[in-house]
Amino acid sequence: MNHHHDKNRYALAVGHAAIEWNYLEHDLQQIGFHYLTVDADVAAHIFAFMGNMTKAEFISFLAHKFEENAATKGHLFHLLKIYNRLRSNRNIVEHGIPALTASGAYLDEIIKIDRRGDALPFAASQETLDRFLKDLRSARDYARAIKQMIDVLADDDAALTDPHAIKKPAMPPKLDALRFRKT
Repeated sequence: MNHHHDKNRYALAVGHAAIEWNYLEHDLQQIGFHYLTVDADVAAHIFAFMGNMTKAEFISFLAHKFEENAATKGHLFHLLKIYNRLRSNRNIVEHGIPALTASGAYLDEIIKIDRRGDALPFAASQETLDRFLKDLRSARDYARAIKQMIDVLADDDAALTDPHAIKKPAMPPKLDALRFRKT
């Protein structure tokens, strides 16, 4: 099998995306733990049986039900929007097939098989993949800032933090499909 620098860079980006996604999912789950009134091991067990979409929906439910600070709620819902966008991009990157030449050169496309079994190509240059990794890291930083804010507010020391001081990151771009299904 031929090895090619582009293929290796792509594989490295996919591996980094998987790691960053796992951290982001963990950080989001830590926020969810705050709203559960059970022991940490019970909360972990509850989340262990949820997929990433269900976790986000459950945390949204918990925030609606239990979060009283409107600014914190705003941050949580913005984080969940970012998380869902990144989840969609992650599914393309992690479950798609890179378009490669016979020699292993990466063609800046990821082929995702849709529910009907059709191949749907997505534009995914190395720069696009690098941006995706940056967006994952930014979302993690945002999640940790929100978690820290929630923890401080829970300790009744609201003077130490201002939910309005946390900067909301921009919504990450969607990966672009190169062709759209004709209806």
